[in-house]
Amino acid sequence: MPFVLDAEEAMQPGAPQVSELAPGNIGKHLFYPYPEGDVDKALAEADLVVSGVFSTHKQDHCTQETAACVAYLDSSGRLNVWSQCQLAHLGRRELASIFKMPVNRIKLMTPFVGGSFGQRGAVCAEPIAVALALRSKRPVRLVFSREDNFLGLESRTGFKKIDIKMGFTSDGTLTAIKTHMIGTLGGYMGCGPMSSVIGMTLAMGHYRCPNRYGEAEMVMTNTPVSGAMRGFGNDAMMFCIEQLMDDAARKLGVDPIDIRLKNAKEPGEIASMGLELESTYMEDCLKLGAEAFGWYEKRAQPKEDEGPIKRGYGLATMSHCTGAAPLYLEHSNAMVKFNEDGSADLTVHPAPVGQHIWGALSQICAEELGIRAEDVHIVTGDTDVTLFEYGSDASRSTYAIGGATLRAARQAKEQMLARAAEMLEVPADQLEVKDRVVVVKGRPGKTVTVAEVCYDSIYAFGGRATNFAGKQSFESTWNSPTYGAYFAEVEVNTETGRVRVPRFVTAIDCGKAINPMAVEGQLEGGLQQGLGYALTENFIVNPKTGVVETDNYDSYKVPGTLDMPDSTVLIVDKPDPKGPFGAKGVGEPGMVGIPPCIANAIYDAIGVRLYDLPMTPERVLEALAGKADEGGK
Repeated sequence: MPFVLDAEEAMQPGAPQVSELAPGNIGKHLFYPYPEGDVDKALAEADLVVSGVFSTHKQDHCTQETAACVAYLDSSGRLNVWSQCQLAHLGRRELASIFKMPVNRIKLMTPFVGGSFGQRGAVCAEPIAVALALRSKRPVRLVFSREDNFLGLESRTGFKKIDIKMGFTSDGTLTAIKTHMIGTLGGYMGCGPMSSVIGMTLAMGHYRCPNRYGEAEMVMTNTPVSGAMRGFGNDAMMFCIEQLMDDAARKLGVDPIDIRLKNAKEPGEIASMGLELESTYMEDCLKLGAEAFGWYEKRAQPKEDEGPIKRGYGLATMSHCTGAAPLYLEHSNAMVKFNEDGSADLTVHPAPVGQHIWGALSQICAEELGIRAEDVHIVTGDTDVTLFEYGSDASRSTYAIGGATLRAARQAKEQMLARAAEMLEVPADQLEVKDRVVVVKGRPGKTVTVAEVCYDSIYAFGGRATNFAGKQSFESTWNSPTYGAYFAEVEVNTETGRVRVPRFVTAIDCGKAINPMAVEGQLEGGLQQGLGYALTENFIVNPKTGVVETDNYDSYKVPGTLDMPDSTVLIVDKPDPKGPFGAKGVGEPGMVGIPPCIANAIYDAIGVRLYDLPMTPERVLEALAGKADEGGK
């Protein structure tokens, strides 16, 4: 049976047709949603134009567990499903649609999952397990093998070609960005097409630029399906833009930090998602990171020409969305209920996929209620119990679910303070809660404990009994980007092509860090994933047979603990005016800036630009050979 693996080949006349839904194998032809100005005119008038043709590759999520599901019909004929889906209520809706069932006949439960990174966004094992359970009338447990996981689940969308041009004035002002992308979707549509739109939106809006245009052709091929993964297209575009920013700085004779600061957006300008920018601390990220890394000192050191090991230093910046508003729905709900002993129950439905979201939500709830985080019990993981929740994706959980949590906690606290005001015989606006005690402002001796107020309300006579509870929704109509700066030291072996990263510094503006340790964990994990994406992980399909050759960890090279550099994480920790207690998202930013940072460091080490991911030893040696050939001409 004829097949086609290469996206550009699939676009040619006479290429095997992958799907009748995509004539000419073009699954989607998409455009940058916020075009501005006259790009071609601006490029023609620019003092400097830098350009490049780049490519990125598929990357597997490499979750701890493979896809798995348990499904069974209970005695009432109701479907019970244990699922890894990170969008639980949407997953339930999808199963209801597939099997023509009312939504309330499906109970979907989400246990702890070791990781997702976007792979659990769609139901995959669930429809198979449910179909077998419905047919057999017996409980069914389905667990994918690692090979099944590589072949059957979505992986990062690779881009066969990203042709990009950027124009500058002589003083380093960015005047134009134009890009054309060709993406590889695989055999099914999935959500892969939107990775191009999100990538263009975030990366092309990262810097101030009056002229912007982009388009993408997303092509179907006979390869595993592409979809959402940490960064969702922003990783690919930042790989290109941040290298070209370095090229422009070098040609204009300015420091890479200075050209980025010159073009950085400021509050009040329009952010990448078309909304007004509320907060941005990219300058703080660059200054903190440069100081910790010793950027200026290292750059001033003379290069060592002797020996095969060449050392280089690079940096990159990035911004990434906190949720997907206004392009996608941002809808979360939370309920907070006081118990009679002053403890509280928080009912929400985030996906616990290793990001420690329960800890952050407990802290947000406790901080607003004036109690301890350990006094908050989270009720979750069951669509029968929780209110509708869009889910955990797009770095939205702390921001959106935390926003709903804060509002619900505030409502419950207001009810509690109203009863406390009756007990203390003062107006409620004169009360505040400190360490589980309601205090009259300015009169520290006049107090009542939260537990006493809650007990009095629940066990009161005379029609006064009530249970303090808040139920609130959060639909974000704004989007506060997270900013980051990354600094890498690399050692390139010019004899073997191997790249080693001994030192790495990450500085992040994620608003107020609700849980700094969890933020550091996200960024350390993002660094490991970014190193693999940049240097070692390669989704290889045999061009003759169409068989995936890297379908397990013996052939798909994921960086291990011993491959990690000496790493420093710095948190700017300045609040965003919109987020709960000033928080922004941090799930994806940890890996977005890693590949361009390493690529820029490699260029600094050996003087050649690498345009393709992953930057394997073979590609490094090919680039060095090309440099040698050019030198001999």
